[in-house]
Amino acid sequence: MSRTDTTRHLTVAPAAGAAAEPERSDVVRSVLRRHAKGVAVVTVGGERPVGFCVTSLASLSLDPPLMSFTVGLRSTSWGAVRDATWVMVQLLAAGQEDVARVFAGPTPARFGPGTSWHRDPLGLPALDGVLARFVLTPVSRRPVGDHALVIGLVVRAGRGADAGPLVHHDGRFVDLPRVCDPAV
Repeated sequence: MSRTDTTRHLTVAPAAGAAAEPERSDVVRSVLRRHAKGVAVVTVGGERPVGFCVTSLASLSLDPPLMSFTVGLRSTSWGAVRDATWVMVQLLAAGQEDVARVFAGPTPARFGPGTSWHRDPLGLPALDGVLARFVLTPVSRRPVGDHALVIGLVVRAGRGADAGPLVHHDGRFVDLPRVCDPAV
């Protein structure tokens, strides 16, 4: 038994003997809060830059170098990501909780005077003080539920601040110390 939910673009086909009904989203959200995640900000260039906070970042492949993240289909950022030739993924450093809150919140003034940033050679908004930056060219944008899964080819990668990462766990931002040699 399978069903297609055309509003979510996802075919649900449970395995033989598995429960046919999905778990309630509030239960899934509550349990996923237990999973510690690195915090990143995705930015897109243009006359009016766009940026948003993600904890769904994943490395998919090293050959070729591919990364993925998700963006809400109803978010104001989706249109810019859908049409972008390039996006920048920036890993936030310990001490950048204020940056994460600006890009995670509903405020449209993310690139205002309180945000330290500059344009890179491709015109992408680059946040100052981040751990690392990746420039991706999207190769796939696939609707999955109420989000789009974006897969991008890494065309540039660079290290930034010598610090630990900012992590999101149990609904809070947590600063972790740097625990490895930056030369590794």
